[in-house]
Amino acid sequence: MIYPIPQKNELTGKEISVKSICLSGEFKEIAEKVFNDYSIPYNNGLSVVFKYENSKETTYCDDISRLTDEKYIIIANENQIIVKTSCEKAAFRGAHTLAKLIAKNELKEGTLTDYPLFKTRGYIEGFYGPTWENEKRLSVMKLMASYGMNTFFYAPKDDVYHREKWRDLYPKNELAQLKNLFNVANENYLDFHWTIGPGLTYKYTSDEDFKLLIDKIKIVYDIGVRNFGLLLDDIPWDFQYEEDEKSFDSVVDAHIYLVNKTYNALKEIDSSIKLTVCPTQYSGDCNEYYITKFGSNIPADVDLFWTGAEICSRVLTVQEADDFAKSTSHRPLYWDNFPVNDCEMFQEMHLGALIGRDKELYKHCEGIISNVMEFAECSKIPLTTIADYLWNPLAYNPDESLKNAHNEMLGDDANTFFYFADHLGVSCLTRYSSSYMGQVLSKVSFLEANDKNEEALELLSSYISDMRKCLTLISDTNIPLFAELQKWVKKFSMCCDLLDDIYNAKVNPSQKNKSKLSDSLQKYNSDGTILTGFCLREMAEKTLIKM
Repeated sequence: MIYPIPQKNELTGKEISVKSICLSGEFKEIAEKVFNDYSIPYNNGLSVVFKYENSKETTYCDDISRLTDEKYIIIANENQIIVKTSCEKAAFRGAHTLAKLIAKNELKEGTLTDYPLFKTRGYIEGFYGPTWENEKRLSVMKLMASYGMNTFFYAPKDDVYHREKWRDLYPKNELAQLKNLFNVANENYLDFHWTIGPGLTYKYTSDEDFKLLIDKIKIVYDIGVRNFGLLLDDIPWDFQYEEDEKSFDSVVDAHIYLVNKTYNALKEIDSSIKLTVCPTQYSGDCNEYYITKFGSNIPADVDLFWTGAEICSRVLTVQEADDFAKSTSHRPLYWDNFPVNDCEMFQEMHLGALIGRDKELYKHCEGIISNVMEFAECSKIPLTTIADYLWNPLAYNPDESLKNAHNEMLGDDANTFFYFADHLGVSCLTRYSSSYMGQVLSKVSFLEANDKNEEALELLSSYISDMRKCLTLISDTNIPLFAELQKWVKKFSMCCDLLDDIYNAKVNPSQKNKSKLSDSLQKYNSDGTILTGFCLREMAEKTLIKM
């Protein structure tokens, strides 16, 4: 199985064994770069032709009644493979799918037709906390492009030039880094959106502030960026300046004024510029005064961010999307606050799969942009599942997608890593975690209740052994993913110690072992880092009661 799952895979004939390929056609250079990433030789071997074809077959999706520049068709037989596309972006998507099929030895004779269902699919670096290093940004960007995402929003809250020093122009070095990021996004067919959040200190009646805002945008425009975001989230609901309070009836009127003025100024610079805005009310009841008036009074082609019924919404539904569109005259562009773990969630590590998003949502919104964690390597795991959902939500299976994400990140170590990942599912989407541990400990209790103590101890010992092997793996801080996880690794080590003490207390219920188990449980509970479900504490407490 390859991910994202293609829309229509009829490669069901004879298996095609491919060790090397010979590339040709209109998009040969694009394909070469992709195949190089998968270490597939492309100078000789099976003929692969990337064929340009601008037709209904390669540009139109009947089931969503929409034109797309990301559709491709792979026609394969043992003598030749043809990839039909209408443009570079579609060729890029098709090359990744073909490379995955070859790398996984899943290529067979037949036809594969593929395209995304969500129009806008991406992520936003919009969290509170240390910003990503550029090297990590590029790494995430390339991985998400290989999984079919097409959008990246640059909006780190703690980038001083984004919020705190929004009036200041970027220094030369910072601007050069931004340009490099923009260039890499283009190379990977990601629409790059640069955003600014001036609302903490912006004076709505100030011509000077508006000039500084547009001057800042122009500097970024000059490096090639054509997509901009004006973010008014997480700012005071009251006016900060007396002049503003006298000039506007309410905050929403000032925000409408700013958005429309900015929109008009940008269109004068370049009519192709795209503007996205985040309102101050970005969640909750979409029929409230602020969001209803705001959405109804800004241009129809401005995308409007919305997080759903909650800031971190457990579910996103078709009905909510339709209600929002009716209220605001804008289909929502979801700013999905998963997997972000900032603010009150800082003790959690969100490594689970995306769940709770309606399979039909792609028909009722502009798209979904997921807010990431300050931990770039960790973010790759949930982001990979998000990319799978966004490409083909109808075929999306969160459990299988998560397994694939583990394999993507960890290769042969994925099965060992599972014993740690089992405890990191808690997020805004679910408070349930430690599913596998729960099954094991429940089985241990069942065996004990049926006087099969030896079998119970054997099962518990085997599980502890697997946990210890996992601990050894994730303690290697030379691995970037594990280095980011050390806060949770420390708690996992306590978990292993607690399991050891539970086991020892069951084998020998002495006062010494009881005291040690009690101390371990207290130590584990005193660490606020979120790890494991209630099942571990329950077994420790029951073991103490029986001693």
